[in-house]
Amino acid sequence: MTPGLPRIWIITDPSHPDGPVTPVRRALEGCRPGLVGVQLRAKHASDRQLVQWGRELREATRASGSTLAVNRRVDVAQIVDADGVHLPELGLPIAAIREQWPELPMTGVSRHDRAGLMAAKQDRATYAFLSPVFKVPGKAQPIGIHGFRRAIADVGIPTYALGGIGDHDWKALLGAGAFGVAIRRAIYAAPEPSEALQRFVCELDKSLANGE
Repeated sequence: MTPGLPRIWIITDPSHPDGPVTPVRRALEGCRPGLVGVQLRAKHASDRQLVQWGRELREATRASGSTLAVNRRVDVAQIVDADGVHLPELGLPIAAIREQWPELPMTGVSRHDRAGLMAAKQDRATYAFLSPVFKVPGKAQPIGIHGFRRAIADVGIPTYALGGIGDHDWKALLGAGAFGVAIRRAIYAAPEPSEALQRFVCELDKSLANGE
């Protein structure tokens, strides 16, 4: 299928005690179709483990009408019939992906500044993550709301805020031009992932209803 862009991306955490799939499956319960995307990200997993998780996530995302992307691995994305691939900033060139795998409908990228976003736009990326917006342990200095606004101004590529995002940040981020958010800890650290995701959905709905 050729999905529309979700407003919320959940990035998997393979270090979770229940593994990366169960919290996502629980989070997606009752979620309305088209709103959420899941990115399978597991740097140190074996190929077989990636495929297994990918197939389980494909089943869960199909059941909820959600999007699935695989980080870095185009081959795994094809094997599990994902909707696209997500490339790190120093990953494969977007042009090479489009040339070799033209059937992939979605090619997302991670970026960290305005120059990176401009390059992604020129290379015709489908969307971009920009991070870190807020403080994240072990990550670079956060750019904040104002830095996010400056970085994406007039770039013209759908951009998601990533890094320390909470459901209460929707209004400010949408006001700064974000298309959506990408989250991980907000779901995987929550006692009830479905409730955590629903808080994001409710705050998004309220912000959109108010014209943000």
